[in-house]
Amino acid sequence: MMAMMRAFLPLLLMIPAIGLRAQDIRFNPDPQAAERAYATEVPRLFGHCTDSLRSDTVYTEDLASGALEMQVQNYPFARYEYHVDGSLYRRIDIVQVEDTREVGWKRDLATGDTIGMLEMVVQDIPKGAYHEFFPNGNIRIMGRLDGFNNYGTVKKVGEWREWDEEGKVIRREEYPE
Repeated sequence: MMAMMRAFLPLLLMIPAIGLRAQDIRFNPDPQAAERAYATEVPRLFGHCTDSLRSDTVYTEDLASGALEMQVQNYPFARYEYHVDGSLYRRIDIVQVEDTREVGWKRDLATGDTIGMLEMVVQDIPKGAYHEFFPNGNIRIMGRLDGFNNYGTVKKVGEWREWDEEGKVIRREEYPE
């Protein structure tokens, strides 16, 4: 019996470590499809998302001349997703990739040829900072993303941290660059 307990002890110790993996991040590269997915969730937790380029402008005083100087901070292009109550759910830096896809065929009545119909598609690829928030505005998860991995899920890189609602770090993980 003791030998059997020794054999299973390492497995039992690994179970909590497996459970401490940071949550999987679902990301739909098509913003309209993400909107539709949010609308069908029951209960509805998330409201809407927007892609946006943001800039902050601050005026600082030049101590030598007393003149105000404008300082502009530009942030990378990002998707902003919101809780139903309008508070920010998450912010994901993205790059947009344009691609064409075949959507059907039609016959050219004048020549009788079959012509392929193409559609231009813009996809959001997660690349850069990832920030997720509690509804009260406190940070929940922070890390970096680098596109998608071979399985089609988002690829986490570098250090990832997760906090509880009171602001205490509850999880820290390191992913290869």
